Amino acid sequence: MEGNTAAELNHLSQCPITIVRGEPSRAGEILLLLQDAARWMESKGIKQWTPGQFNEADIVGYFEDREVYFALEKDEIIGLFTLQFTDPQYWGPRNDDSYAYLHRLTVARSYRGSGLGSRMLYFAAELAIERGLKGLRFDTVAHNVKLNRYYQSLGFHFMGSNDMGGGRLVNLYEKFKDTGDADEIILRYFGEADFEYLKSWADSPEFLKQWAGPSLTFPIEDQELLKYITNANHSVDSNLLIYSAVHKTSGQVIGHISLANIDRDNRSARVGRVVIDPDYRGRGIGLRMMQEMLRIAFQALELHRVSLGVFDFNTSALKSYEAAGFRREGSQREAARFTDGYVDCIEMSMLDREWEQKYKF
Repeated sequence: MEGNTAAELNHLSQCPITIVRGEPSRAGEILLLLQDAARWMESKGIKQWTPGQFNEADIVGYFEDREVYFALEKDEIIGLFTLQFTDPQYWGPRNDDSYAYLHRLTVARSYRGSGLGSRMLYFAAELAIERGLKGLRFDTVAHNVKLNRYYQSLGFHFMGSNDMGGGRLVNLYEKFKDTGDADEIILRYFGEADFEYLKSWADSPEFLKQWAGPSLTFPIEDQELLKYITNANHSVDSNLLIYSAVHKTSGQVIGHISLANIDRDNRSARVGRVVIDPDYRGRGIGLRMMQEMLRIAFQALELHRVSLGVFDFNTSALKSYEAAGFRREGSQREAARFTDGYVDCIEMSMLDREWEQKYKF
């Protein structure tokens, strides 16, 4: 897709670009834009669109069952998206007619990397709220980890996946309403750009063992992290989802959390590797991270049980996990050896009905 740096967005804000409701008389221009985008996807190995799937007659039909919006520079169409107000095809039982559903988000080739895609997404999200709707929803291909990470970085929340048939899997996303929380966090897929943050937080063998157990070794090396993310973050078939926590206001990466041992048959998983930037500890960031991780587990993945283990001396983590709704199940006696001797590992868990009750879903 495209980048979204502050410099790019600032540059874009200086351009004379407007977003307006489109007219069917320009269907031919839309066709060229969509076909060019499809050719670019094919050149990048992205299995999403093909040039042959678009034709002018179908595009004219867009204007009959949805709203079409253009991003214009002067009078040239440089971007496009459509909005509809129900979407059972993609959202299935999750469909809700009180949302706006975005499709066909397209940026002209010469504007990729300018921030135009995010500008159109935010415009659509604001338009949905102005209409009195609950918010904006859209789908994207499930297999493209980079693209999913991009949408997550913009503050869109993963809501689940859907099999469209023929091996086509999509991930579903929703923009939540602004809470006004100054320390709101975003969970986005952990990637190579985040390696240095995680390495800097593992400042001693004992502290690394405290939050990662035996799963990572000190000092953490890039090759170990590359192995860590291999085959992860495919929402439908990975048994491991790995996230960085991003402070929404500052854009700073401030934490790390994973959902491991995902068992779709028994609908269970285990939270692990939870760590927070030292500058952000004591501000409830861990609780916010855990709450969003639980939402992903229970709402998006539709799991039944989520568990974790925490060493008995880590009292701040214990309080945070209990505040999130975890219950103690027992302990593994003298499960790990630290400098001062052996420590117990306290086992905790949460069930879907407990999560629904606590968070009123």
